Amino acid sequence: MINVFISHSFGGDPLARQITMRVFKGLGTAERNYDVHLDKERLQPGKEWYPQLMRWIAECDVAVVLLNAAALTSPWVRREVNILMWRRALCPSLRVLPVLIGDVSADDLVKNDFEELLPLQYETVPYDAADGSYADSIVERVLGHFAKLPDVQHETDHMRCWIEDVARRLNTVDEPRALIATGRALGIREEDLLQLGAFAGGGELLAHHMLATATLEGLRAAVHEIARSMTDSTLTRLIPLITPTWIDAAVARRLIPPKGLVSKHLVALNARETLTAGQYVDRAMCRRTESYQYRTAGGIPMGEDALDDFVRQCEEAVRQMVNARPKKDPRAFRPRKDYLHCLILDVHEVRPRLIERIVARLHELFPWLLIVLLTDESDPVRARRSPRLADLVVLPDLSEDDEDLGYQLTYDLMDLPHRLNGREVIA
Repeated sequence: MINVFISHSFGGDPLARQITMRVFKGLGTAERNYDVHLDKERLQPGKEWYPQLMRWIAECDVAVVLLNAAALTSPWVRREVNILMWRRALCPSLRVLPVLIGDVSADDLVKNDFEELLPLQYETVPYDAADGSYADSIVERVLGHFAKLPDVQHETDHMRCWIEDVARRLNTVDEPRALIATGRALGIREEDLLQLGAFAGGGELLAHHMLATATLEGLRAAVHEIARSMTDSTLTRLIPLITPTWIDAAVARRLIPPKGLVSKHLVALNARETLTAGQYVDRAMCRRTESYQYRTAGGIPMGEDALDDFVRQCEEAVRQMVNARPKKDPRAFRPRKDYLHCLILDVHEVRPRLIERIVARLHELFPWLLIVLLTDESDPVRARRSPRLADLVVLPDLSEDDEDLGYQLTYDLMDLPHRLNGREVIA
């Protein structure tokens, strides 16, 4: 059965409520037989709603985004759309259908920061408040889309797999006290903690919190709580799955090439460590390591021809990434299908003009490569003025304090299995 998630915000709008409920009921009829998730209908009193909502978003095969005036100003709808579009960038089989309700227009989407929905096929019907058939028309149009939906597959849905990977490790723990203590550290409400020990699958609830809502300190405390109830091998596999979650998911998603994983893309990040840039990529790709790889290059250019020396270093990094033969011409390197190839370049000590030439050369050689420029805070804006770097995406500033805290969390957790066994690791 195909899972459908409906994103909405009534906001006291009776027309939006009527349309939402009619779409919900229409998709659930025996004729269509979709499994439809709508928070106002399906969430049970007393059940923790946020993880359930995130699960619906992460597991749906199709999403209908109903956009009335209230939805355009709803932080929840904006968050849902961000997650859905992130998933869609990683899993093209995910269908997202925006529906414009009332007098909402495409211009309104742009004004309210929903412009990323515009390239999608969206549904709208000319609105006349005096027209009593408006709701009938738009509901019919929406349901008509679903009659033609293919049988979507989701084996490559990265976000769903990420949650399942984390939950699989957490579900190895069968001590209710440890699960409850972990949930408490993550900030789960006291009245909901008993669910963790009352039924199988409490790991899913914890996984959603770890990946979606946990604070940095909450995540550290939660891992320490559950670590003593895990085997060394399970804990060692869990930690790399969750350490990238200190990175803002909405920001990390901008690393994904908009034209598909195997297409060129250029991003600037004002981080200080290549480890940080790697975690941005991990976060963007939901740690599905079979679908991406990254290498690092850069530093202070040496030699008489700085450009050629720097590019040769990059060519070798890309050669390792694609496992090309030692003497193979870089122009003939073969990228993997549906796979993200990322080169992280440390250009802190490189002149902006040289950066332009390096990027141009690399994208001429590898028109399927994501390049992440690791720069200081002033470089990206100046570099973007260059015609050669017109497509540069500059990520929001990452403060040094935030990066330090993320770095500290990463090594604290990586070192934990050793410390539990009385073996300290010095970075």
